[in-house]
Amino acid sequence: MKITKFLHLAQINVDFRAKDKKEAIESLVNILVEQRHIPKQKAKEVTAALLERETLTSTGLGHGVALPHVKTDVINEICIAFGRSAEGIDFNALDGNPVHFFFLIIAPTNKAEEYLKTLSSISALVKNDKIRSKLHAAKSADELYKIFDQTE
Repeated sequence: MKITKFLHLAQINVDFRAKDKKEAIESLVNILVEQRHIPKQKAKEVTAALLERETLTSTGLGHGVALPHVKTDVINEICIAFGRSAEGIDFNALDGNPVHFFFLIIAPTNKAEEYLKTLSSISALVKNDKIRSKLHAAKSADELYKIFDQTE
């Protein structure tokens, strides 16, 4: 599955400047609010659900990647926001390293199968060293989007 089905160019932040986990999640949620995927009045609720999810276990997968995700009735379709941090952020990743790539996934509760496929697709994508190198080297959101669009 191509993640560009749910990740649009305007939902990519190539110069992500969040300082910590909470700010990273808030910034990514704000991207989805700006793009009208999440109602503005529901942003705090979605952010709280994501932060609550993080208390169970970190979604920092290792290799500089985090995949914060949650299911909610606030939206009707799966949506993804992506942020790339040059400096990296402490996200309590499994390998203890800073996170540079953030894929935020919000899914409606009634789309569990598609949600799991999306999580699986992104996990497989970022396990590839060559793909991660391309993501680091990309100079613009356009380049990042093309990388995502060329891979499944």
